Amino acid sequence: MRRSPSFRWPFRGLLAAALTAITWLALTPSPPVGVEVSDKVQHAAAFLALALLADLSWPDADYWLPKALPLLAYGALIELAQAGTATRTAEWPDLAADAAGLALYPLIARALRAIPGLRRWWAG
Repeated sequence: MRRSPSFRWPFRGLLAAALTAITWLALTPSPPVGVEVSDKVQHAAAFLALALLADLSWPDADYWLPKALPLLAYGALIELAQAGTATRTAEWPDLAADAAGLALYPLIARALRAIPGLRRWWAG
């Protein structure tokens, strides 16, 4: 089933909102305390979600170069920005966790695409 490009705008809006929220959480002096989950798991989950939103926003584009690489660069910029703050620190293992989330996404996407009710979301 071929969908119109306008079908993709909600996903692009969600991607923009997620990038905004992640940037705020990464740079705010004292982010809200949430569920007690490893910081690295939070990083991987955030970048897994960003990968999903990017893939749903542009389903016809390849994954690694046009989607994953810019998201990894965004993660690196966040770490550099944190290094320039008085209250946060850059942790390069965080970038590795970001990369792990991005690398895990294609495996999860393949499983999701195998579910008939979800397959239509990737139909370009």
